[in-house]
Amino acid sequence: MTEEKKFPRIKPAKLSTVRNLSAETEGPVKIIGIVIESSLGMALIQDILDDVDKAGRIIATVEGTLNETEKYILIGNTTEKDGKKGKELRFAANLAYNVNDLDIKTYKEVLELESEVVKTLSR
Repeated sequence: MTEEKKFPRIKPAKLSTVRNLSAETEGPVKIIGIVIESSLGMALIQDILDDVDKAGRIIATVEGTLNETEKYILIGNTTEKDGKKGKELRFAANLAYNVNDLDIKTYKEVLELESEVVKTLSR
């Protein structure tokens, strides 16, 4: 008889905008952004789900190098690091998935529709 391994369940990653992230954000988080700058192990990500005028930026630690000007879904956790201006918020990405072919406008419409369905069903 083989022994079955049990792994702790991980909470699903909640979709968030960069400007809504903080050091107190708990659990895994999912953000969608475009790579502004990239080097081995790090990337500057700008949020593309948020309004252009309000879109936040965050430095993400990643495995490898991300392609600049391409869109990615990043799943990970927020961390803080001491920087020049005190503590800086960072994003430690466990997963970076290239979604360059994703139509953001359609994706936003689907998210809004999903929200309406959830509200209707919870009445």
